[in-house]
Amino acid sequence: MFINLLPEKLVIQMLVRRRLRQWALVWAALLIGGIVVMAGNYRDVQQSQLQLDALTSEIHPLQQLQVQTASLDSQLDVLQQEVDVLEHICVPDRSLALLAILGKATKSSDGKVQIERMHLSSNASRQINKKSRSAATPANLSSLSLQGVTDGDKSLASFVESLRNSNVFHQVELRSSLMYQIDETHGRQFQIECKFAESPGK
Repeated sequence: MFINLLPEKLVIQMLVRRRLRQWALVWAALLIGGIVVMAGNYRDVQQSQLQLDALTSEIHPLQQLQVQTASLDSQLDVLQQEVDVLEHICVPDRSLALLAILGKATKSSDGKVQIERMHLSSNASRQINKKSRSAATPANLSSLSLQGVTDGDKSLASFVESLRNSNVFHQVELRSSLMYQIDETHGRQFQIECKFAESPGK
């Protein structure tokens, strides 16, 4: 049988010290473990920050390129609009050139020629019958239809010949020629079709 003769206060102090030593070891282990975990987390955070900085440095030039690309796209749009306007302005008016050629042919005829109607249209030569197509036929033709009057057969023949000699039309065809007379005025009504080659840029 064990009899403790120590004072009660001393016994309590010894028990408290014993419990403190026991828990101190646990607290120290927990503190060391926490420090190790925090150190590991801090190292991971540092590595993540370094990776983030590297990615940011890589993304920054891409962002600059995106801004430059957007600026270039807007400039290209403006330039394209200017080109479209210039192309629209600079497109040659074929009607004026054809009127000059017709005026010259009219003056070259032996009589009076008056053109009342003129119609211009484009058609690809693939619409022409292959059997009637010659090797010299251009790839693309435009058609100019003329209607008017002359003071006689000689004037009409001279006008048609002037058109053919202009070296502009690939083909000049007299479609119709009708005699007319109004009071003392007489002559011929005619319809002529002229075909000429389109330029490649049209």
